[in-house]
Amino acid sequence: MASFASLKQSIFDKEARKQQYQAHIRGLNAYDRHKKFINDYVGFYGKERSVKAKLPVKTDQDTLREGYRFIRTEEDDMNPSWEQRLVKRYYDKLFKEYCIADMSHYKSGKVGMRWRTEKEVISGKGQFFCGNKHCNNKEGLASYEVNFSYFEAGENKQALVKLVTCEKCAEKLLYKNQKEKKQSVQREYVEHSRKRERSESDDDSDSHYDRRKDKRKGVGGDVSVFGHTLGP
Repeated sequence: MASFASLKQSIFDKEARKQQYQAHIRGLNAYDRHKKFINDYVGFYGKERSVKAKLPVKTDQDTLREGYRFIRTEEDDMNPSWEQRLVKRYYDKLFKEYCIADMSHYKSGKVGMRWRTEKEVISGKGQFFCGNKHCNNKEGLASYEVNFSYFEAGENKQALVKLVTCEKCAEKLLYKNQKEKKQSVQREYVEHSRKRERSESDDDSDSHYDRRKDKRKGVGGDVSVFGHTLGP
């Protein structure tokens, strides 16, 4: 049976490792921290596989055939350390935090979305690289919250997820909305112009009617008066 001193030392060592780990990850930028967590996750839970995955080039059929989780045994989930729980929470949330978009038909307002595959989560595709499946740009990225409708376990579901895109792909994502906004502004301008023309036409009609009415009463139009300057 472990002595009180050894238990105390064990707790002290665990806390020291935790603080050291926290200090290390706080000193990393977002992408390096991502790689650290993924490497640790594979070390804790994954089979022997390389996490230096290249950005995948695949069809949607390939995507449907791929799995979305590492296979873990019951032993893997027993008594996990603080570090294991941390990287597992990070890893699990990534699957339904970011999505991948197909913008092939963006001009017609059709943008398809799907969850990321395991390889895409590991490589950072859709998080640190553009989320358009045909673009791997990592410069000028911005995150957009989009409504994602999907079918899972026999049910239609909806979720607000993040779609990360570069500037060029952001224009594609917003193309339909911007086009509709522009058309709406044009319609408002045309309608305003028509109202103004009708108003001016009504004013002209009223003015013409008033002149005819005054003429019938003997009130002429312009009257010129000629006189003499009277001296003192």
